[in-house]
This record gives sequence, structure tokens and C-alpha cells, in this order.
Amino acid sequence: MTENHDLAPEADVTEQQLPAVETADLPVETRVPMEANPADVAEQAAPVPYDEDDDFRPST
Repeated sequence: MTENHDLAPEADVTEQQLPAVETADLPVETRVPMEANPADVAEQAAPVPYDEDDDFRPST
């Protein structure tokens, strides 16, 4: 698509910059396979704590 904003109506340009679906209001639904181990599902659903040591990257 060409970048000729002089010919595009301003309302259309503004609308095209908005997200197609507002996901902030939609609940996140996680599907779990029937054969999944419930303990594994619970462990994977737990949030991972932030660790400052993970940010360390030795310079090369």
C-alpha cells in the first residue's frame, strides 16, 4: 500500500490505526487437553517470578 496520506480521508486513517479487536475487556480462556496431567497444568499456569540474575548477559 502506498503512503499517500494526502488522498486518504482523515477518519479512515484514524480508524485504521486502531486495533481490530479490543482484547482488554475479553477474558483469557485457556484450553486444557483432556489427557493433560492436572498437576502439570497447575504448574504451567503459575506465574514465573522475576529474577534479576536472568537479565545478566556476559559481553562478547
